[in-house]
Amino acid sequence: MKWLRAVQMVALGLGLAYTLPLACGSGGVVGGKCKDGFVACPVACVAEAKCDPDTHMPTGGGTNSGGGNTSTEAGNGSEVAGAAAQGQGGDGELPDGGFFDSPVDGMGDADAPLECMPPFNTPSNCGACGNKCVDPTPFCASDGEGSFNCVPLCDPPLVECNGRCVIVPDAYLSDPHNCGQCGKNCPSDICQEGKCVGARYGNVAAICMDFNSATKGSAPTTLLGNAIFAPAKNPVRVLAYTRGATAAAVTRVHLVISWAGEVRNRTAEITEAKAVDTVTNNLNINDYDVLLVHDLDQAQSGDPAAAATTWESTSVLSSFARAGGVIVVIDGSDGTGEMHELINAGNLLGPLKLDGQTDISGDQNWNNAPFDVLGVNVISPFLGTSHTCVFDTSVKPGADTIFVVTDDENGGSPVAIHRVIAP
Repeated sequence: MKWLRAVQMVALGLGLAYTLPLACGSGGVVGGKCKDGFVACPVACVAEAKCDPDTHMPTGGGTNSGGGNTSTEAGNGSEVAGAAAQGQGGDGELPDGGFFDSPVDGMGDADAPLECMPPFNTPSNCGACGNKCVDPTPFCASDGEGSFNCVPLCDPPLVECNGRCVIVPDAYLSDPHNCGQCGKNCPSDICQEGKCVGARYGNVAAICMDFNSATKGSAPTTLLGNAIFAPAKNPVRVLAYTRGATAAAVTRVHLVISWAGEVRNRTAEITEAKAVDTVTNNLNINDYDVLLVHDLDQAQSGDPAAAATTWESTSVLSSFARAGGVIVVIDGSDGTGEMHELINAGNLLGPLKLDGQTDISGDQNWNNAPFDVLGVNVISPFLGTSHTCVFDTSVKPGADTIFVVTDDENGGSPVAIHRVIAP
């Protein structure tokens, strides 16, 4: 097969002839150095007079491979064979130090892979010829000191998942396509706390009243009780977000919930969440049945919407509701007055967006959906207590969104909205 090696070498030499300076001079050669009296001409080192200035090829004998003179026999008369023969040693191999010198130290010309050339920055030849990068370090990258090393795609503590660098276990807590581990898909498309869960209808209740004036057995108490005790659990596990709500208002709402539970012979276990991340990291259908967001009337401007944006960006709200969870938001219409922005930012009412809220304390309220889970046993009409309000919106209710309590017997603006979320 030595003739094949010769052909390969000629092909490489001809390729270099187009990329290196095409002149008979010692500057046109990469590799061995011609001895005194000879010049570098593509294919071989030749006597200066033997380098044709027009073709830039040797014209006759007198070639040199960097050491001594050799003859320029044409072999079988073929131009390829003749050119390949120039500069060869006695056994047909190109000797080290010639134009086709091995690019790898210590390796013979016939053994050296032609593609293995510095700077050794590919996964096949990383840092050294033949050093292949394989899992778990399949990539070749600079080591910052002039060489290259095999490295993983992601630097610890990040790990690779489907071509992305992610933090575990956080990345696997609510992603239905990587639930609990990379690549685990949930048939229900719902992942909670790193576990695939079954799909059930969820509910969102937005109620525009603060309950400070609600009494035992009153319509507002029944309304809130319907929302909190919608899940068929006893006790109902409630995660209550209170950052930005007054302590007095929180205490009063929890008292109203206990009154509603007494009528139903049920109880609610309420866990307060005083930080946004507490909801992000802990809300899941395995541990809670209800997320209650208090009226954040003392929050800094922008905080209510920011909180909901954070929750929704991690899909914690949508995945919780689609797994059968209930989300209740209370808006008392005073203070910061930005609870409608929280509802919008959390996409809690879907395409129905709210523009604000208007106080209607002391006005009559009407139950327009007595058979809805939110409207069951809510007497109608009833007088709105202090800080009762209507949500301002130009969007009409849809098939899955119901204006349960309104400011008009025949419809009007909503005081309480119920949205059913399909799994």
